[in-house]
Amino acid sequence: MVRIKIRVIGKIKEPYIRDAIADYSKRISSYCQIESIEYPEAAVFDNHVSSLEGAMESEGIKLLSGINRDDYVIALDRKGKQCLSEAFADIIKNCEVNGPYQIVFLIGGPHGLSLACKERADYLLSFSQMTFPHQLARLILFEQIYRAFTILRGLPYHR
Repeated sequence: MVRIKIRVIGKIKEPYIRDAIADYSKRISSYCQIESIEYPEAAVFDNHVSSLEGAMESEGIKLLSGINRDDYVIALDRKGKQCLSEAFADIIKNCEVNGPYQIVFLIGGPHGLSLACKERADYLLSFSQMTFPHQLARLILFEQIYRAFTILRGLPYHR
């Protein structure tokens, strides 16, 4: 059975988004072990490039801590590859069948992911060319993971 870890920067503030994520997490737990780990945003004192890069680097260290060499890492990045839900399901299926049996998703803070996170990623994933709020991106990820498992199991959710 595949395990999924979602490592994110920042907290979900809106209760309705927290509730929706909890609902999808419960649904996903029927198919795999899933865990979400939140890390606090790094402080940014001004919008100077060095301050932003320092914050991303600090956040990246937290996100990458505890990731094993064998883990399959998918980083959410606006410059990543877009794919259909079926192709996303195939990525999960491949890990489920052939290993590695742990998938780690990385979601950076409001300024994005560090270069180290992008370099460690086995796959850079973009949901859209549009920009989404951080919290909505997390909800979309949970929904797409659930959708992937319903596709793989031939369930009617994905129509």
